[in-house]
Amino acid sequence: MSAPTERRRGFTLLELMVAAAVGMVILTAAMAAFDLQSQFARNTERLLGTQASAGLGLTMMQRDLENAGLRFRGGAQVDGGVAWAVVVRPYDNLDPAAALKNDPLGGTSVPAVAPPAAGFIPGTDAFEVLMGAPVASAQRLAAQVQVVNPGGGPNQKVVRISPNPFIANEINAPGSSSPVLMFWNDDLHCMGRVVPGTASGGPVAQVTVQTVDLDLGPAATPWPANCPSPLMQVEVLQQRHRYLIYQTQGQISPGVNRPSRIGLHMQTNAACDPIGTGVQVCSTDLQPPTMVSEGVDDMQISWRIFDTFAPAGLPVGWCQQKTTDPSCGFELAPALWTPVITQRAAAIYGAQVNLASRGQEVFRRPNELVPALLNHVPAVATDGIVRSLMQTSVLFRNSVTP
Repeated sequence: MSAPTERRRGFTLLELMVAAAVGMVILTAAMAAFDLQSQFARNTERLLGTQASAGLGLTMMQRDLENAGLRFRGGAQVDGGVAWAVVVRPYDNLDPAAALKNDPLGGTSVPAVAPPAAGFIPGTDAFEVLMGAPVASAQRLAAQVQVVNPGGGPNQKVVRISPNPFIANEINAPGSSSPVLMFWNDDLHCMGRVVPGTASGGPVAQVTVQTVDLDLGPAATPWPANCPSPLMQVEVLQQRHRYLIYQTQGQISPGVNRPSRIGLHMQTNAACDPIGTGVQVCSTDLQPPTMVSEGVDDMQISWRIFDTFAPAGLPVGWCQQKTTDPSCGFELAPALWTPVITQRAAAIYGAQVNLASRGQEVFRRPNELVPALLNHVPAVATDGIVRSLMQTSVLFRNSVTP
């Protein structure tokens, strides 16, 4: 009797094909999950990096706002005067047709972005801060007006200042490098630029000063009554900072592939050292923007106005845009910078700054709204991208306000 034969069973071709197909589905799902996780990780890392650097940017802006008017006092009038000096200069909802001048004549400016060219991002906010010397100096701090005489017209005055606050090459600097002066006491504040070639030095300086416009250039506007006047304090503008959302220019050419970069940028006037060993004139002209925080694509600011000058209908004194009150906006257009708006800008003593970064969300939420950022409503309200928001609030009731 022969032993029973062992029957061998293998896999059929159909079974192998089904198993391979199932394996491929599992492998594809695993790879997709891994890729999605990797994208989440990259996006999270990017947003964390943006948030960290945005924190630095907020600190810089907060510091400058708190120091606005440092030894360069401005503010609205509290004694019935008609003069004021704006040391915090806000710009709301930047218009695509506008341009931010870097010098009084607009020899260089920052236009709206037009890819691949660089520029500011329309619809965002920007602001400038003016300050005097960051380091105390007897030469700067003790300066006072002694005598004021008429100049070559209602927009000019001949002023004697003691002690002489200028350095030798600063007092006769040409063009837009000529010093900008602030004259102030507790109730009156006005600004003017030294007319080149009209200054004399010595222990007591004598200069012809001319009124300035919002770009710090010579203006035809008459000097207000009693400003400048004897015994007023005098300070030289030394620091000018501007913050804006800016996109750099990309470049794609053989051997070069440099994408454009968007972020919070800062502009400053050239570093100067009028008192120290490295004597250098303090020009008011702004340098090209430099990156502070990459990835920030929107900045919106609400300004706190001294209640006496708050626009009608805003009893709490917050000024955000001109939609609710035509006199509240600080848009970049000469026609909108009326005396009333300028005076209210001079009465700013606080701000709420909001920054946003869209990131590159990999998991879309089609019906989730993009939050409005103060007065800026996104063009596409349901684009499925959830923004990360960063904000700070600062009240800077110091020498800026009455």
